Amino acid sequence: MPVTRREFLTLSGLAAASALLTACVPGRALPGAPPPPAGPWPAGPDATWPALSRLTFGPRLDERAHAAAIGQDAWIEEQLAPESLADAEAEWRVRHFDTPGMDTSILFDVREETVRRELQQVTLLRAVYSRRQLYEIIVDFWSDHFSISTHKGTCAWLKTIDDRAVIRPQALGSFRDLLWASMHSPAMLVFLDNQENYKDGSNENYARELLELHTLGVGAGYTQQDVQEVARCLTGWTVDRGLFRGQFQFDAGRHDAGAKRVLGQAIPAGGGAQDGERVHALVLAHPALPHFIARKLVQRLVADDPPAALVAAAAATFTRTQGDIKAVLRTILHGAAFATAPPKIKRPLHYVAGALRQLAAETDAAPALLTALAAMGQPLFQWPRPDGFPDTAAAWQANLFPRWQFALALATGALPGVTIDLRALLRVAGPAGAATMAAVLDHFSTRLLGRPLPRPAVEALLPHLGQDTDDTGLQAAVAVLLAGPAYQWR
Repeated sequence: MPVTRREFLTLSGLAAASALLTACVPGRALPGAPPPPAGPWPAGPDATWPALSRLTFGPRLDERAHAAAIGQDAWIEEQLAPESLADAEAEWRVRHFDTPGMDTSILFDVREETVRRELQQVTLLRAVYSRRQLYEIIVDFWSDHFSISTHKGTCAWLKTIDDRAVIRPQALGSFRDLLWASMHSPAMLVFLDNQENYKDGSNENYARELLELHTLGVGAGYTQQDVQEVARCLTGWTVDRGLFRGQFQFDAGRHDAGAKRVLGQAIPAGGGAQDGERVHALVLAHPALPHFIARKLVQRLVADDPPAALVAAAAATFTRTQGDIKAVLRTILHGAAFATAPPKIKRPLHYVAGALRQLAAETDAAPALLTALAAMGQPLFQWPRPDGFPDTAAAWQANLFPRWQFALALATGALPGVTIDLRALLRVAGPAGAATMAAVLDHFSTRLLGRPLPRPAVEALLPHLGQDTDDTGLQAAVAVLLAGPAYQWR
């Protein structure tokens, strides 16, 4: 019989108690596996686990074996050149959806909910199936940094364009180009109301967030007057609503042609669209920018409380390379602070995609998965504020019950459109892997957590899981591990 709700809650509580030995320290051995057979089962700890657990959505056995063979630094460099990694499986799965690649001229003819849902689905599919895992991690970062909700105005359609034309092409390129593309993004201009910013009716929303959230940060020394002047510079930067619907347009008739002064620099009258281009250049030259971007990257990749020395080093690289994102990432990822980083909580996308990856799930990103992400607090591209989904443990630790529900549904095959074969995964470890419930726990703990559970944890669970390693027993073991505290961290 399937595990009942009450039994599962009991087991989850036991897992929480018994897994405390692993919950507060990083797991430092790489789990994971694609569909078997995929190579030998890992025999012991692996030094690449810290990197792969951070820089993938959930490391698989093939990734562990490859990283161990070439070394962590080489693996990172390989991931920093995503174009060199064949990604046929992810591309094949994404091609089944029409709207992500649809021309702007016909995209607006598709139902809003369809466009919104398909962008979420292809994002989840790439997180699960792409070999370019670091690239997808950084795309996720910039999607939060330049956050746009698909529930405002025409953003359901425009964010699809922004994803493929702004975020993804520039994610590992130059921040200069990324910011330029975002400033010309119709989705951003609509989301932050700049299409309503014109000489006789100024709207400061985008100007404020451009300075506060996208480039300089609070405390950088700019003033409310700077916000107002940036808004004046960006008057007339709008979105075409006619023949070229959904494309950037500069409307000279709505532009404030007067002289302006931004961040202490005079901008002469009559500049037209170049006023906004001057703003782009001024924020790029501002001394607060490198530290602001570096700190956010370090917080995402290393620690909720970013190490000051690493932030300074990354900011120095940003300055020296004029915003080369790959160079900044190299400074962060090849440093000692990254290698010894404390655990970071998995945000819902990381949690769901990781479980699907590590259990070799087959899915087309079914709507049930999107519902689960929403219940956990991360409905993709629907964060209502412009600051993006939160990036610290405090924001996510109070909403764990939906994760337990997901763990149970995934392990028991109750998620429509998602299949896993626990018995086949167990065979990767050989006959001994299914001999006892203790062996089952060891196998799936190594797969999901990177190492076997400590013996006291196993001994605490065995009286409640029993010794039966039939399908129900496997489901219970996997559900408990997915719901336990250790699996909430990366």
